[in-house]
Amino acid sequence: MVKANAYGIGAVEATRALEAVDPWGYGVASAEDGMALRRAGIRRPIVVFSPLTPEAAEVCVREELRPVLGDLEGLRLWLARGDRPFHIEIDTGMGRLGFPWRDSGLVAEAGRLLAPAQGWEGVFTHFHSADTDMDSARVQWERFTGVLRALPRRPELVHAANSAAALRGRMFAGDLVRPGIFLYGGSAGPAAAPKTVVRFQAPVVASRRLAAGDSVSYGATWRAARTTTVVTVAAGYADGLPRSLGGVGSVELAGDIRPIVGRVTMDFAMVDVGDADVALGSVATIYGGAVSLDAQAAAGGTISYELLTALGARVVRRYAGGG
Repeated sequence: MVKANAYGIGAVEATRALEAVDPWGYGVASAEDGMALRRAGIRRPIVVFSPLTPEAAEVCVREELRPVLGDLEGLRLWLARGDRPFHIEIDTGMGRLGFPWRDSGLVAEAGRLLAPAQGWEGVFTHFHSADTDMDSARVQWERFTGVLRALPRRPELVHAANSAAALRGRMFAGDLVRPGIFLYGGSAGPAAAPKTVVRFQAPVVASRRLAAGDSVSYGATWRAARTTTVVTVAAGYADGLPRSLGGVGSVELAGDIRPIVGRVTMDFAMVDVGDADVALGSVATIYGGAVSLDAQAAAGGTISYELLTALGARVVRRYAGGG
């Protein structure tokens, strides 16, 4: 899965790197995202995981993208364009998109349309809690397989497993798995620990010595308890360092983990370094070092997905290995 600009790190660069593992194809959220990959020279199958609109259908036809269809209107719209490949989504509990598993009449009507459809390539569902509750995934899988039995045939590709389910073994493997967050260094449950993939860093651009009682940032929500040095790091919520980390988050700086103090601002965050001598230009690692992506997300009351996809456009991406 390389949707949302490959979870914020750069879809074209991530996809080019993933070519080395010879995947079947890639998943994106919109036809425009798929078109961008085609423009970058990616020729493998690309599945578009958003409901089909007439505008998106034109792009899918032109760029040879595979739409995901989860309602009768979209299915009819695509079938009217010939026998081009597509995938069907079954909603087994996510409550978001797809043909509802318990609506037998709707499934039967979809089956009638699918029976002669030569382009019907795949069918899938999406687990809502595979990272925390495998019993729920088993229930969803049973619902999914029940719908499969009601459809006119089994297409070539059956898939369900996201990162969390795929890491649990082959019980939900089907014909494809759809790894996402784990590819980018985020935890997908207890089955395996991710490697560091993304390191978010920013320079120290100012430093000041504060006396006890001096305040920092908007609202003066933090005051120094003692004489200390507070440095300013050039990353704020416009860059993907969320405001919620003010007073609870931390960064790796000058060989130690240092607290973020005061409110995070649009362009800057302030860090208490105590009596350490931190030179201007020193690099603070916001996550991807001593402070992990998931630990920083937890401190801010969010998830790794949100931190990665929040990385701002002005954050320069540098890729190892020549990407």
